[in-house]
Amino acid sequence: MNKHFQKAFDAMAAAKPASGFRPESEAEWIALQKAQEEMGYAMFRSSGKSDVEARALAHALFGGNAGLMLLDIAFSEDPSRS
Repeated sequence: MNKHFQKAFDAMAAAKPASGFRPESEAEWIALQKAQEEMGYAMFRSSGKSDVEARALAHALFGGNAGLMLLDIAFSEDPSRS
């Protein structure tokens, strides 16, 4: 495992919400989003992107409102189960 993935895995472990699953506070959402962005960065670096390219792409996809929307979707209930 390379150093980028190790850092991303450590960030994900540190961002685990107190509930064990869904983030409940704004701080938990932000920590999880930052960890998700770090994981994206590691994936892009491992696929050959430069540091600058990987950071920019990870931020565009997983940072800001786009990243929060992805997390919200990931933690939303499956409407087909209702």
